[in-house]
Amino acid sequence: MADRAAPRISLLGSGGAQFAGQALGLLLALVVSHLIARRMGVGPDADAFLLGRRLITAVTEALNQIVIVVFIPLVAAQAAAGAGIWRIVARSGGGALLTGTALAVIFLVGAPWIVATVAPEFDAPTARLATQVMWILSLALPATVATVALAAYCNVRGTFGAVAAVRQLPRAGVVIALSLGTGGLALAAAGAYTLGAVAVTGIMLLAALRLSRGAPAPRAGPPKRSAAPRNAAAALVMATGAMVVLWLETAIAAGSGPGAVPMLDYAQRLGALLGNTLATALTLVVFADMARRAAAGEGSELARRFNGALWTGFALMLPITAGMIVNAPAIIELVLGYGAFASAAIRDEVAHLTRWMAVAPMAALVVRMMYIRVLADDTLPVVRIAVAATAADVAIRVVLFRILVPVLGLTGIPVGLVLAPVAPALVMAVWLRRRGTFRGGAVPGAAVRPLLAASVAVSVAVVGGALLGPFVQDWIATGPKSAALVGLVASAVAGGVVLLVAVGAFHIRPRLR
Repeated sequence: MADRAAPRISLLGSGGAQFAGQALGLLLALVVSHLIARRMGVGPDADAFLLGRRLITAVTEALNQIVIVVFIPLVAAQAAAGAGIWRIVARSGGGALLTGTALAVIFLVGAPWIVATVAPEFDAPTARLATQVMWILSLALPATVATVALAAYCNVRGTFGAVAAVRQLPRAGVVIALSLGTGGLALAAAGAYTLGAVAVTGIMLLAALRLSRGAPAPRAGPPKRSAAPRNAAAALVMATGAMVVLWLETAIAAGSGPGAVPMLDYAQRLGALLGNTLATALTLVVFADMARRAAAGEGSELARRFNGALWTGFALMLPITAGMIVNAPAIIELVLGYGAFASAAIRDEVAHLTRWMAVAPMAALVVRMMYIRVLADDTLPVVRIAVAATAADVAIRVVLFRILVPVLGLTGIPVGLVLAPVAPALVMAVWLRRRGTFRGGAVPGAAVRPLLAASVAVSVAVVGGALLGPFVQDWIATGPKSAALVGLVASAVAGGVVLLVAVGAFHIRPRLR
């Protein structure tokens, strides 16, 4: 019987599947924001719940970075060497579970002090509720980290969309709790999230076991030195920096007055979530592919894949960014403009913040791509590059926030988020250029120009549709909600029609290998 070969990962195909799975999470996140705005508004309950959630989210995202960076290359190397699924699970999922458990204990004990340090302006009831939210969400950390390790195995095996979709179950639980709850919404939502996280871990274990039955035969050759220790150190540095800056943003918002934390959170979710979802999907697929290629001895392909992925990311992000900027007021009206979030002044402020937040993922995409390029190459001094880039990132954010927030108020935070990625990107670019990492990675113009041309055409159509929306609204809109919906539909239809025409006119390839 012929050996089964490892699956070839298509950038557009697998990236599209990952994005489709995460799109479910995007939809659920919008529903969660809608329900929080409708039932909590920008009052003390929303302050407490969103502060507690953001603090734990910072930890979860940091752990996610560490586990992905460590375990995707580790799992790829183990799978290439023919390791069985239970050995991989024991070495990857077991360690992640222990790490998550230790962190859960730390946050269970330290939550009161953390809340008091980050948000000293909170009154006693609000601080107590935020602490309770942190306690409940901390219980999800072991399961969350184990899930990321198990998902790494599925990603290396070429499965993306289904994995991403299953991991949205905790958000679905939050939607149910906020929809059906009658009291204590913050604690009920936190509990639903934790239960969903535990359920996802069980589902991911079953999925990994099923995929292991069709594992390809191991490749011949001497085993490669594991990059896990150096990747773990680099990821720990990067994740710590990411957690610090997210806590810094939250602390600045908490000190900006009542309701500032919810307004920042709403704007970040609505403005940056779609772009960040796409960026996360693309970088995850690229990193899994690079790790697999490095494990298989195909290091010469890394530079070309990096450049191709970067251009693809720009092309995909441009229409999303343009659409979010021009449609921000309509999105705010449809998603948040209900119940306890009825104030027009608050909505205008959130719309302004949302426009700035929409630009941030474009800059962040460059930094993410450069990080995974560094981590996928075991010839680079990964830890030193990570330390230099992270230090530059944290330093410039502190400086920007200190300069911009006193002048612009809460808007200074998203403006800082847009500008800050320049520093770490420059640090890594200079370092990589000196090492000659970019050599041999040129992408043929014939492969890039059609995609960029289509991207620009769709962006112009999306903006044009939004600008034409008011003329259509005069004919069929009957109120602010219907007017907002008409504007969004006009923008989406214009972009969709031009996209269909551009795909044929520019002969865009559906699969980029």
